[in-house]
Amino acid sequence: MSGKINVAAIILGHIATLADPAGKRSIMDYVTFFALPGAVAALGCFAGYNLNKDVSSMLVNFGAIFTALLLSVLVLVYDQESKLEAVKKIDPLYDAKKVLLKQLYYNICFSIISSIVLVGLCFVHSVLNGVVNELEFFDLVIKLNYAKYLLTPLVIFVTANLMLTIVMIVKRMHAMLTI
Repeated sequence: MSGKINVAAIILGHIATLADPAGKRSIMDYVTFFALPGAVAALGCFAGYNLNKDVSSMLVNFGAIFTALLLSVLVLVYDQESKLEAVKKIDPLYDAKKVLLKQLYYNICFSIISSIVLVGLCFVHSVLNGVVNELEFFDLVIKLNYAKYLLTPLVIFVTANLMLTIVMIVKRMHAMLTI
């Protein structure tokens, strides 16, 4: 993959922010941001849910709008970081604020990437919706609907994870602007 589009560092940086204030990895954060969206996606899959055109369109709008908004917030974080450098010597909370800004940077970038992935998954879902492949194993024929059993759970997972991450960003922005 080209280094210009490799987002692994952003994803790993976001995952590293799932820690308590002391920097220790938080099991509860992993449950909240990965297991919970996974459980919601699994429930949707077991219930036989498949995205319809209206929901897919709404999710594309959601992803596009939040991408634009999060890019604006990213500029705000950069601005706050430059202001923080100006008061480095007199602010007793400088180190905590610097860590918070770095975590916000990773969280916002991850959310932007998640929004782009969400839009892409909805596009692929709309292309593959209704396409069913038959797989034969000896006398057993399995009908596989990729849109329903692969893409819909992925869309649900990304959407749930994105919403939780946005709530975390809002909380961290609140903390940054009120301390």
